[in-house]
Amino acid sequence: MVVYARPVDVRTATLEDLDVVVDTAARALDDEAMLRWSFGEDAFGERIRRHFAHYDGANVRNGWVRVVEDGAGIAVWIPPDAAEQHEAIGAAPPDDPAILGDHAQRHADFWTWVGGHEPHEPLLYLSHVAIAPERQRSGLGSALMRDGIETSERSSLPIWLETSKPENARYYERFGFRVAAEEDAPGGGPRIWFMRRDPS
Repeated sequence: MVVYARPVDVRTATLEDLDVVVDTAARALDDEAMLRWSFGEDAFGERIRRHFAHYDGANVRNGWVRVVEDGAGIAVWIPPDAAEQHEAIGAAPPDDPAILGDHAQRHADFWTWVGGHEPHEPLLYLSHVAIAPERQRSGLGSALMRDGIETSERSSLPIWLETSKPENARYYERFGFRVAAEEDAPGGGPRIWFMRRDPS
């Protein structure tokens, strides 16, 4: 694991950070199979940016986004008492249905399937971690992970996440996560690793 060479200030994002939060998420998660499968490939880059403007815009407003290096790294942590509020955000605002286009049903089916794996207990949900491509492997992700794990330990809450990248699964295992389930999504979707970390 790469250790950042100097202390990294992790803080809660504000609306002033929103543009860079959206840019970091859109660029860093461009090759995430679960997003490309559920949103579809047509004009993906432009639509996923609009998605993050809506989705992470709401996450920022709710205080759920942590940032490092002025947004070069972000992590979205959903607290257990906000699960319903988080789910209600949705992938797109009602006035922009083109974000999902013809993939609305596939998106809904896929994320319903993903959500069905989540344990029915209070937990800290890691929606996504994103590091600007030019800043990856510099320790920013490690700083964000340690920040969330500290919250988990203080609150005695397990952490839950899912990923469609095997290399990400191996990365999370370095922080004490274990694979709770590993399955292919229905209908020809990508393989998903569902992961959990219990507080010590």
